[in-house]
Amino acid sequence: MMSAAYLRRHRVTVPAQLRSYTPDEAAAQTGLTLEELRRMRESGQGPAFVAVSKRTIRYLGPDVEKWRERFVR
Repeated sequence: MMSAAYLRRHRVTVPAQLRSYTPDEAAAQTGLTLEELRRMRESGQGPAFVAVSKRTIRYLGPDVEKWRERFVR
């Protein structure tokens, strides 16, 4: 697996389908606040997410894009 430093140093572009977003990044992409995103996650709404660990959440690029296309005007 390539490190983030390697990717930056070699200017590797990660395809959208492999991109994952932190909650901050997903909020920016969807126009939601972190609190709105958290509430939606807890109620089973909003973009699909992956719980990497108990304290780490990631949103996959295609899931964020689909959700945004469907709900954001």
